[in-house]
Amino acid sequence: MFNAAVALTAAVALTTSVSPAQAAPSALDSPSAAPRTTTDIATILAAVKKAYDVYKSFAQGGTSGQDATALILNAIQSAQTAIISHIDAIATAEARACARSAVVDFPNFEALTTDNRQAFALAATTCATRIESLLGTVTDLGAVDQLGFSLNAVGPIALITRSRTGLTNPSFVPVLVSGNQTVVTRLAPACHPHTDLEGATEYICLAYNGDRAADSPLTNSQNAAMQRTSWPVAKSVLPQLASM
Repeated sequence: MFNAAVALTAAVALTTSVSPAQAAPSALDSPSAAPRTTTDIATILAAVKKAYDVYKSFAQGGTSGQDATALILNAIQSAQTAIISHIDAIATAEARACARSAVVDFPNFEALTTDNRQAFALAATTCATRIESLLGTVTDLGAVDQLGFSLNAVGPIALITRSRTGLTNPSFVPVLVSGNQTVVTRLAPACHPHTDLEGATEYICLAYNGDRAADSPLTNSQNAAMQRTSWPVAKSVLPQLASM
């Protein structure tokens, strides 16, 4: 049986505490780094978008709280291996620990007492807020990338658990919007146009991790260069968050 006292202790501790063929070799391809396949990113993207969609349906009265929690849990768990691999790559120990705890402990939410549920929700909120703050201050773009994945793993968990414990989200949603906007801005690829001898123009884009793509129009090249990063995830969920 789940030990609520242990869960509370852990929760309180959190509050204190280009296509692959074109990719250039980078440090992210090392054995110790998080996996960077397009399938990996697509799995995370589908899970995160589903989780935010479920929360939006709940907030609009279309899904009950318990059903929404279960659906968000299923979405996160469908990509848990990929999500955890990126969380584990976070250099900042505090953010790594709180994000991992939120994802790993979320399945136990229904077994918690009322007080412990609120402690969990507050811990997840603190974690997401801390990640949003780090996104604007860390200098390494690889760290920004990994934090971007973690923000959107913890985000839906914090939203639904806050709602389930009587906390409101109008002041929390902007934190998620701000964090994702930072990811989109800071990880944006460097692009320049190239016109060939026949007058055709394509855009050559280079991601921070060395992935590059050449395509037209510009958005196609950007998307291809960034497909092994958290940039497409952040870009895709921003409209969802803005509509909440």
